Amino acid sequence: MSRMTQVRTNLIRPALTFLKDRAGSILTIIGISAPVLVGITALAVDVGYWYLSHRVNQTAADAAAIAGAFARLHGKGTTVAAAAKADAERNGVSITGSTVMTVNNPPTSGAYSGEDEAVEVIITMPQQTLLSGVIYSGSITQKNRAVAMVKVQGNACILALSGTASSAVKVWGSTFVEARGCVIGSNSNASNSIDIGGSSSLTAESLWAVGEISGYPSDHVSLTRAPYSDMWALDDPYADLTIPSVSNCQSLGNVNSSVTLNPGTYCDFKFQSKAVVTLKPGTYYIDSGDVAVAGGATVKCSCPNATDGVTIVMTSSHNSYGTVTINGGANMTLNAPTDSNATYKGVLFAGDPKAPSGSTQKFNGGANMNLNGALHFPNSDIQFNGDNSASAVLCTQIIGNTIEFTGNSKVIDDGCKQAGIQPIEIKGVEIVE
Repeated sequence: MSRMTQVRTNLIRPALTFLKDRAGSILTIIGISAPVLVGITALAVDVGYWYLSHRVNQTAADAAAIAGAFARLHGKGTTVAAAAKADAERNGVSITGSTVMTVNNPPTSGAYSGEDEAVEVIITMPQQTLLSGVIYSGSITQKNRAVAMVKVQGNACILALSGTASSAVKVWGSTFVEARGCVIGSNSNASNSIDIGGSSSLTAESLWAVGEISGYPSDHVSLTRAPYSDMWALDDPYADLTIPSVSNCQSLGNVNSSVTLNPGTYCDFKFQSKAVVTLKPGTYYIDSGDVAVAGGATVKCSCPNATDGVTIVMTSSHNSYGTVTINGGANMTLNAPTDSNATYKGVLFAGDPKAPSGSTQKFNGGANMNLNGALHFPNSDIQFNGDNSASAVLCTQIIGNTIEFTGNSKVIDDGCKQAGIQPIEIKGVEIVE
């Protein structure tokens, strides 16, 4: 063997021996991979923390959007952002320092962009790199977004507007009330906001009360859906109804024969038992006097077109307001106008919103009284006893300060839209994004 060969052999043999020697190799691999394993573990810990933070922040964003939408629902536009912020913090996210919350009403992005009834909440929060900071020095920003929207979830056909009255809606005695397809609502916060008692019976879609419901559950009450108590007040769909000034009313005296009347301003409507009154389509203003229909009298509308109807407006030119009294046995079949151009579309009887409270409107015609339209008396108490069984009746809507059913009554809510009546909307809030 040459000297050069010997040198090569002496150099290569130790290297080969080292490569073939497995002793200590695991330690070598661990030494090489340890930083990677530490980095992965640190990142896993931080990602878990970020995921938990994301869930907390998303819950807060959802709650904030819902709170903002409820503020929007209740007409508190200036407090939408404040309500959203309060609920975000109530759900564990402090909106301070580098944590920023943006509230947009309407939303500025997404499917509901520009929708006035929607509230968008975006929470932006920087996230710290804890253990993973050893391998990543950049910053992490987390963004959570939610959109909640005010949506109509149903309609009522009976609404008592009083905010405090006991028995604001009253079904008592031997009364039987069938409110087909109808939610009965009361804005009163009383413990007996809706009061059902005695031997009375009630069938309805559901009940909705700001306060409590007395007399339910009961074998005498049949509801399609469970009732709602401790809820928010429902809006009066005719709250903006305006009634013009009137003058020069026409006096009819006590009518006890056949007569056809044209729209105009009348001092009163007093129809005796033998009266047969035909009303031509249009608006009838009653200036300071009463509407009194005796048992046996007939009052009907001459309405040849499907959109024809009448509206009877109880108003006053000198601050003295009359009342409506329809007695049992009165034959009364009237429709409100459904024409979109009608001044009082969908309204059959209207009480002037300027009238003082305390008066009572009595619609007690019984089985022969069929009223198709809205009875709107925001400051008056309403007594109602009507059958509304005629096939032409699509919808009877009753809105008053308080409402009492005094006899066997049927209220139909199957075709309010077709009848041109503004719905009493039951609105709620949903997360939509």
